[in-house]
Amino acid sequence: MSFLEVDDLTVRFGDTVAVDHVGFAVEDTGRLGIIGASGSGKSVTSLAIAGLLSETARVTGSIRLDGQELVGLREREYRELRGSKLSMIFQEPMTALDPTMRVGRQIAEVIALHERRSGKRLTVEAELARVGIRDPQRVGESFPHQLSGGQRQRALIAMAIINRPGLVICDEPTTALDVLVQKQILGLLDEVLTDRAALFVSHDLAVVREVCRHIIVMEHGRIVEQGDVDDVIATPEHEYTARLVAAARGTL
Repeated sequence: MSFLEVDDLTVRFGDTVAVDHVGFAVEDTGRLGIIGASGSGKSVTSLAIAGLLSETARVTGSIRLDGQELVGLREREYRELRGSKLSMIFQEPMTALDPTMRVGRQIAEVIALHERRSGKRLTVEAELARVGIRDPQRVGESFPHQLSGGQRQRALIAMAIINRPGLVICDEPTTALDVLVQKQILGLLDEVLTDRAALFVSHDLAVVREVCRHIIVMEHGRIVEQGDVDDVIATPEHEYTARLVAAARGTL
């Protein structure tokens, strides 16, 4: 059984179908990339898995995480899962991090919330060091606005993995970073996500190719192609995929 199993997932906002009968699976140490342009349904799919869609969304189908059905869960039940069994890394850490709290305290609260104990400073600093932050004590005592974009994203990654969730969803995790920092963050993600399932959501084929072996391509809420990432790039079968490959050819 796969760690994440999505079957016949459909998401509607009123009369608009944002995700249309989508299905895929991710093994317990697998990595799946979801590619598509803006409006393709890739981010809505990831938010549906994390239970972070607005109340106006109507979600049907099945999302099973480690055997547990997520569709229909109450928010209280979802809160128990987020940060423990699943976590999410967003593209803009300045909006994902609380600007009024020091970074170390935010990470410590994630520990305390799910382990029912106070987050220890040593644990927080060790996790910040693990994600490549050279001065973890200073960074932990800083507010988000006092850090660089790369440091904020590393802190967000530390927060996402500190409780060792089985699934980490990465929604455009490097889009807001410059090219050099982007490469560093991708290398970090490749390193720290080796022992868990991961879902990478991106419009950038080069990013997905860097960290994923398998890929699904979405257009207008539907999966139009899927398979080994190198095979899909080398011989795209769908016209939309071919356009994506052609647009990214210089970076692949």
